[in-house]
Amino acid sequence: MVIGGGPVGENAAARAVRGGLSVALVEHERFGGECSYWACMPSKALLRPGNALAAARRVPGVPVGDRLDPGPVFRRRDSFAADWDDGGQERWVRETGIQPVRGHGRLTGEREVTVGDRVLRAGHAVVVCTGSVARLPDLPGLPDARVWTSREATSASTVPGRLAVLGGGVVGVEMAQAWARLGSRVELIIRGDRPLPAFPGFAGDASPTGWRPTG
Repeated sequence: MVIGGGPVGENAAARAVRGGLSVALVEHERFGGECSYWACMPSKALLRPGNALAAARRVPGVPVGDRLDPGPVFRRRDSFAADWDDGGQERWVRETGIQPVRGHGRLTGEREVTVGDRVLRAGHAVVVCTGSVARLPDLPGLPDARVWTSREATSASTVPGRLAVLGGGVVGVEMAQAWARLGSRVELIIRGDRPLPAFPGFAGDASPTGWRPTG
């Protein structure tokens, strides 16, 4: 039994099936998980048009528009996220030989998972692949502000006039770049001297055009 239908859970379940086990995959939101609907897929779909525009501007003598049209960008992003419909992912689960189970899975005993009023027992093992959720920092005034987490940042369809991004990790830098190129005035607020502190220096020093770091 696998709790969590994101990429890790899907791979664990599929490998178990290939090894001869029967598998139930428990997911309370969408099969495919964060990557398919709120992270890797939609974020890269948002970034690509801006990257393409920047590349076109670097070609001498080729006239290029000044900004992106957000509408087509959002429609393309939505198609990458399957319009947030996981029907195709659930079909893959079934066709792979995995039993999909929708609902919150809780460990309630040894190799025992309760989903709603159902008690499921695993003969071999329970694999927990539940991922993580965004946690808001304890900052004065933040609970009263209009706050986006990474989910809203990758799924919103309205360009804000101004956007403050707290954090200079991968998600913060990607979203700062994407929304700046869509027309927002973006301030990236970081603790250190440069974004992407866990990466080599040149990565953080290559600040994208359109946003400015704020210490």
